[in-house]
Formats: sequence, C-alpha cells, structure tokens
Amino acid sequence: MKHLSMAVVVKDGKVLVQERYRASKGMVVEFPGGQVNHNETGTDAAVRELYEETRLQGLKHVATFSDVNEYGGRIYYAVLEADEQVQPKAVGEDRRQTFKWLNLNELPLTDFYSADIQFINKQLPEFCTA
Repeated sequence: MKHLSMAVVVKDGKVLVQERYRASKGMVVEFPGGQVNHNETGTDAAVRELYEETRLQGLKHVATFSDVNEYGGRIYYAVLEADEQVQPKAVGEDRRQTFKWLNLNELPLTDFYSADIQFINKQLPEFCTA
C-alpha cells in the first residue's frame, strides 16, 4: 500500500502546480509530492518532496489534510504559504519541469487524480483567496 504526500504551495491567492514528464504517462500536471517514507509524517514527506522537486524550503506550514488515495493508502496535502518572491527551480532535465501559479478556476481538474480533485474542491478554496 502506497502512502503519498503533496505539497500545496499557495501565494497571493494562487497555487503552485508543476507540469512534468513521467515515463508511464507522458506530461502530467500535479502538485509537487511523492511517497511517504517509513517513520515520516505526511507533512514531513511533503516538505521533503517539495525541496527535492523545486528546491523550495522554509515555507510556512498552515494545514495538513488526509484522505484515501487510489492505491488504498493515505494521501496527505500539506498546505504551505510562500512569500511573494519565492520561485521554484526545475530539478533534473529528465523531468522536463515547468511551474505555474494558477488561480483555482485555472486548475486543469481533468489532469488530477480523484483524491486531488476532492481536496481542490473541498479544502483548497479556504487558502486561495486573494
């Protein structure tokens, strides 16, 4: 059973998404994140994955939400606030990463997993008000 954690970075009413290449799916749009390691909290995993994928660090943690993912494991959404000057950096050419700060109504919901869509619709609006 796979436990996953997503870093949901908000800034000025917008949320950070990355477009990146995955060998199994091609280009995907998603929150930075990945697998939760043994003896790691969902929030700690999100912060670690965020750094590994964007080099962002030192952001203010404001909330963590949890649900069940498509694999039957837990999925965590750690909401982090970023200052205005914060910008992610692409890591590894093979990822073909680009980053965007999007308003809620700009999120391509059809690109996200069902647990992500539930989080986006239920909890994210509280943190994406300008």
